[in-house]
Amino acid sequence: MKKTLKWTIIFILFAFVCIIFILSINVGLGTGSYRYARRWKAQLTKCSSLDDVRQQFNCGRWSNPSGSHAYIRDPNTIRKGRTWALLYEFPNGDWLAIAYANSHGARGGGTVVTRDSKGAIRIFFGHVCGQPFAFGDSLNEVYSYFQGSSWKEIFLNK
Repeated sequence: MKKTLKWTIIFILFAFVCIIFILSINVGLGTGSYRYARRWKAQLTKCSSLDDVRQQFNCGRWSNPSGSHAYIRDPNTIRKGRTWALLYEFPNGDWLAIAYANSHGARGGGTVVTRDSKGAIRIFFGHVCGQPFAFGDSLNEVYSYFQGSSWKEIFLNK
């Protein structure tokens, strides 16, 4: 009995170490990915409108029905293998597209690349829990949120 218990404990510890090792190699878990940032920056550079973004990405948006927030997917954009983008349209006509990778279980997780109606493209690394939630009713407020939180802005030359 003692020998079986000993081998069971050894097996469980070995499996735990293997899982942690595999996750640390394959998953970003909030660290971000320069490869994804470059790719999404190039894709978003080609987009001059939200319709252009919808052609390149799987899209969703946050909705506020009856006081609670819900993530709504745009079924017309969903294609296998595409990156997700969160779309915001502000009351003054400005818009923002956020390409992202979930930190939990996605390679390059924690990567966020934004493109706005003014042509600015910005890159942030941080924790993306499901879909990013950008707080604010304007571009300035959203960018202030990213700068004031635990996100790190990344600057790429290319």
